[in-house]
Amino acid sequence: MSETTEKAPGIKLGTIGGVPVYLSSSWFIITAVITISMGTQLSQSALVPATSAFMLGFACAVAIAVAVLVHEVAHAMVARAFKWPDAHIVLTLMGGHTQFGSFKATPGASLWVALAGPVSNFVLAGIGWGLLHALDLNIYLSLLLNFFIYANLLLGAFNALPGLPLDGGRLVESAVWKATGSQFKGTIASAWVGRAIAVAVVVYFVIWPYATGQNVEIITAVVGAMVAIFMWQATTQLIAHSKMMLNLPKVVASDLMQPASAMVSQATVADVFIRRSERGGQIVLVDPRGMPVGVIDEQAIARVDPQHASGVPALAVSRALGQGAVVAEDSDGRELIDYLASVPTAEYAVISSRGVVVGILHQQDIINAVIGRKN
Repeated sequence: MSETTEKAPGIKLGTIGGVPVYLSSSWFIITAVITISMGTQLSQSALVPATSAFMLGFACAVAIAVAVLVHEVAHAMVARAFKWPDAHIVLTLMGGHTQFGSFKATPGASLWVALAGPVSNFVLAGIGWGLLHALDLNIYLSLLLNFFIYANLLLGAFNALPGLPLDGGRLVESAVWKATGSQFKGTIASAWVGRAIAVAVVVYFVIWPYATGQNVEIITAVVGAMVAIFMWQATTQLIAHSKMMLNLPKVVASDLMQPASAMVSQATVADVFIRRSERGGQIVLVDPRGMPVGVIDEQAIARVDPQHASGVPALAVSRALGQGAVVAEDSDGRELIDYLASVPTAEYAVISSRGVVVGILHQQDIINAVIGRKN
């Protein structure tokens, strides 16, 4: 793989236990929302002066960031124990997430890594509760610590719910995964539970208060709607990706290719005309080593006068194939996806087990088959 400079997912804050931590620009949005909403509520309660209320509101936003950070670090540290690679943490608008490199997981490891996050929040809430009762705190620290306890309990409990993309969703995913042998079937099942939770969030925080004549807190309704939208979008992506991955083994190059035969690249257009009259199908030009180098272009060859065809090189009316644009006819979707990522070309020569060119495969046909789209 060639070296590329990947864009950082945010502002790098540093590393914890060797795991890079980034702050997404979207985090500042939720921080502003929390600061304003908490500051407004505190100032209206007359517990603290208005100026101090908004400073305390900002401290609450930071407290949530700390709770989320510990949550994500717990994921990363347990994942490291299972030797999951290349973790990094990003704090975002919706809290945060821990990203891992490509690897093969097991149902048990996936579940332990997922549950580490909520457990860490329950531990933080317990520590906060102990400090609250052990120390003689002023009003500001008391309010902040109470908020920290509540935030960790809420974060832990919500993430423990059994639906993706929440951590508890790994419980359903792992159970179905173990029962069926397919992680992707588990992901789909858990994502549908996640969708049900998203609907329940909207009903509980938005629809039910309005329908029963209760005072609807705008901030609560907005945050609830944002969480539900985020969950719905995430589950949509998870379901689509899992369906695609389940479909990969069913996609085979020989079923998608257009029949073709090979000719030496030194051939002329007249030779191509003769071959077509004998066999039909597309023509792939190969070099002296037998490697495909081009495909006869229909529009270009149609412009050649048959009377002059013997003087026109076949290469002059061909589309060049990228280096390595060759796939075996028994390649399935998993191998074909790798070709899409590694070979910069829109079509591939298909060869048989005997090394003979038997077809042409187009990139768009692979994509359509993998995602289940009909041509």
